Order: sequence, then structure tokens, then C-alpha cells
Amino acid sequence: MVTHPPANPRDISMWVIDIRHWLDETLTGPGLPQLKFKVKKLGEIITYATSAEVGFSVGTQPVCWRRTNRKPCGGGLEIELFPGTDHIHWQCPICGNEGMVTGWGGLIWDMSDSESGLFH
Repeated sequence: MVTHPPANPRDISMWVIDIRHWLDETLTGPGLPQLKFKVKKLGEIITYATSAEVGFSVGTQPVCWRRTNRKPCGGGLEIELFPGTDHIHWQCPICGNEGMVTGWGGLIWDMSDSESGLFH
């Protein structure tokens, strides 16, 4: 796998998101229409990380949504849930897109209680 560094060092940035700030009052969807795609992608990351943590088959790895030079990256995201915290980190090994999402506990994408038969 080839990693492409950003053309400009200032293009390196990391998302740090409390997903609850991007959700509507029901905490099940985007708070604004322009957040729909981003909330969907964060939901995929949360579901993937929390499912893997409890030993469920996680299916397809979420892919990077960054568009470099108007072309979708599409690299498979490396996702890690830090034990004992609510921090989920993701990084694309292709384009360097990375971030951390918090505030996901108890939301519809959180599969961590699923091992006991509870589904959100």
C-alpha cells in the first residue's frame, strides 16, 4: 500500500469530534442537513469499532471519504477503540485523513452493549 503525503504540510489536520454536537435532539440523526454524510460516516466508524470490541463480525471496513484533487481516496480506515475511554481513532493509510470521535456511548451506533442481547 502506497502512502501519499499531503502536497502541503498545512494540509495535515486531525478531526476531533464529540458526535453529540453534530446530532439532532433525538441523538439519532444529523443536527443540520449539511452534516448528514459526516454523521453517516462517523456512525459507520463507531459501529465498526464497538462491534469489533465485543467480538461481533464487523463486515466491511469503513473507507475514507476524503477527496484529494477531486478524486475519492477510498482507502480502508484503520480504526482503534481505546479501552477504558470513549475515544475512537481512525486514520487512512493512503491519504493521512485522521480523527477521533467521542460522545458515542449509548447512541444507536454503539454496539458495546450488544453482547448482552441489548440492541440500541
